[in-house]
Amino acid sequence: MLNSFLRHLIKKAGACVCLFCFTVNSQAQPINDWATSETLATAYKLALNVQPDEAKALLKYTSGPQAYYVTSLANAIELLITEDESKFDAYEDSYEQKLDALDKVKTAESLFVKAELRLQWAFVYLKFGHEFDAAWNVRQAYITAQECRKSFPKFVPIKKTIGLLDIMIGSVPEKYTWILDLLSMKGSVERGLKELEEIQLQSPSLTTEATLLSCLAQGFLLQQTQQALDELERNSTILSENRLALFLSAVLAAKNSDGEKSLAYLNQLESKTSGTPIYYLHYLKGESLLHKGDYDQAIDAYRTFVKLYPGENYLKDAFYKMGICYWLKGDAGQSLTFLTKARNSGNESTEADKHAARSLTENTISNPILLKIRYATDGGYYEIAKDLIQETSTGEFLILKDQVEFNYRKARFFHKTNQLSEAKQLYLESIKLSAENPWYFAPNACLQLGYIYEAEKKNSEAKIYFKKALSYKRHEYKNSIDSKAKSALEKLK
Repeated sequence: MLNSFLRHLIKKAGACVCLFCFTVNSQAQPINDWATSETLATAYKLALNVQPDEAKALLKYTSGPQAYYVTSLANAIELLITEDESKFDAYEDSYEQKLDALDKVKTAESLFVKAELRLQWAFVYLKFGHEFDAAWNVRQAYITAQECRKSFPKFVPIKKTIGLLDIMIGSVPEKYTWILDLLSMKGSVERGLKELEEIQLQSPSLTTEATLLSCLAQGFLLQQTQQALDELERNSTILSENRLALFLSAVLAAKNSDGEKSLAYLNQLESKTSGTPIYYLHYLKGESLLHKGDYDQAIDAYRTFVKLYPGENYLKDAFYKMGICYWLKGDAGQSLTFLTKARNSGNESTEADKHAARSLTENTISNPILLKIRYATDGGYYEIAKDLIQETSTGEFLILKDQVEFNYRKARFFHKTNQLSEAKQLYLESIKLSAENPWYFAPNACLQLGYIYEAEKKNSEAKIYFKKALSYKRHEYKNSIDSKAKSALEKLK
């Protein structure tokens, strides 16, 4: 229960979102107002560009809250990206020493930095499987941020910290609210976004950071991916200079069903060779290439990822997806080989790995036509999806689940291509045909209907379907769908 609660409190949409929630959060320090030397400003920029060794070398003989912040930031980003167990203990010792030093004074700056470091290490602890330590640090970050606001109400930067915590806590599914009540922690997605808007107005030095954090909330909590991507792309300077911002753009583009744009950003990122390698980009390339139907290149990208990545997350899914690629290529032998590797590789921490594990346990692979329609639609390759849909009829599927999924996949295609009347009808048909079966098609159809009605300003209808999405008791994406539905309902209040 604690682990599930934390994963909803701290991360969204897998490890990449966990990484970016942390990374953008770490940009909160107002570099124009706060960094008192050129050296510190340069180190800060290097840390955000995933160049930890260069950043820490500049600060080797520097101390104080600002230096603690940048050094901790560099260490935490490195651990989140590499999952390097050999460096964990030393970096943890450094983190604890910085907390001890910050405890000796109680200024607005020291409280702000302490809250930020706590939040950084909550992500690190969760990444390395230390759920209790992650919970403790989130709680301490919350307490420290509230203390900073109470003692120094005019200190603007803390609004960013509190805004992020508000968004995180406010998006926790309803079934976990008793834990929040027990910890006396309250949050609100709407209030958190408002905090970020206030920072943009009140502190020019924080505008970029608040904008990036707002993009994350829009893209991953409110499902407004196009707006988030548009806002980020307007900031061309940061996209050209910062590797993590470039990566975030690639993730948002993929989430927005724009596989070609995601691939373009990933190729740009791959060309920037300075600093710690971001091997996860190869996994994302594999995803977009699979959606495109370029199975050979997708296999190569996944193969590069599993060869280079030192961690465990997404390995199971990468091997599973290689098996799927071979299956869709018609090579059952190679498909079986990689599906077998998937069973014995990685872990089941991420949603993608859990889905792969469930599929492997069921020992079945979805109908190839349904898989191709799904992937083409997810990647924004709509002509491919359209041709497949037109060539297929519901009568070709003998299993009820396949019939339901075909209606659902058609609904997703019509929805994404803005043919909303057809999408609504097919979503409703999917809900009806699903009945009480524990598949995710019906609850997600309800969620999507809610989004359609919300966009049409029909808030009463939207609320009905968001609540109906929450009503389904058992399905594989319940936590994710519940979180999105809850965030949407709060926004409509």
